[in-house]
Amino acid sequence: MAIIPSTAKVLNQYENVNTTYGGSKAMKAQSKWYTMQDIEDTINASKPYKVFTALLTQSGEDDPNNEWSSGSGAVPVGITFEITGNDEGTADFTNIGSPNNEVGTFFVSTGGNPNNWGVSDNGTLGFNTGAPVATVLENTIGNIWFTYIAVGSYQMVSDGLFPSNKTILMTPTIQEVEGPTDLYNTMISGPDVNVFYISNFYNFVKVDNFFNKIPIEIRVYN
Repeated sequence: MAIIPSTAKVLNQYENVNTTYGGSKAMKAQSKWYTMQDIEDTINASKPYKVFTALLTQSGEDDPNNEWSSGSGAVPVGITFEITGNDEGTADFTNIGSPNNEVGTFFVSTGGNPNNWGVSDNGTLGFNTGAPVATVLENTIGNIWFTYIAVGSYQMVSDGLFPSNKTILMTPTIQEVEGPTDLYNTMISGPDVNVFYISNFYNFVKVDNFFNKIPIEIRVYN
C-alpha cells in the first residue's frame, strides 16, 4: 500500500502502458506511479475509522462436519470456511477471501473458484452449516468470520481487531414482532479484543433461525 501525498499530481494510464521513463536521472527520481488501489488506500487512510458492514442470516442447527473441495464446484459467498487441508502448501484460497493459505485459518468466502486446490486437488475447506452467513457490504477492518456456539448463540470473531476502547457496534439489538404475540430478538454484545457475541431469541427463548436478515455495522476508530 502506498499513501499518495496530498500535493502529488496523478496521471491516469491503462495498465498495459509502458511507464518506464526515459529522460534524466533527476526526472526519474522525482516521478512515481500510483495505482487505483493506492488511491483507494489513500482515501480509506484519511477516514477516522475502519468499518465492517454486513447482512447476517442463520438457519439450521449445529453441523460442523462439512467439507468443500475441488469436486464441490464454485465456493459459495458468505460462508465461514476453515482451511482444513493444504498438501505441501500449494493450495491458494487468497482470491476467495482468505488472508493466507495456512491450515486452521478461518475466513468468510467472497465466492468463486480458488486460484489452486493444491497437489492432486487435495485442498479442503471445512464449514459449519449452522454458523451465520454474511453478505458483506464493506470491510476495511480485516479478516472477520462467524462461528456457531450453541442453540441461539454465535460469535463474530477476529484476530485482535476489536480493541474495546476504539470499537463501536452500531446495531446492538434487532427486535421484530410478528402478529400479536410473536417477538423475535437478536442481540449483539461485546466486544472483547477478538469477539462479538450474537444471541437470537423467540419469545425470550434462545433459538436458531434468524427471522429476517440482521444488519450489522462495526466501526474501529484509528
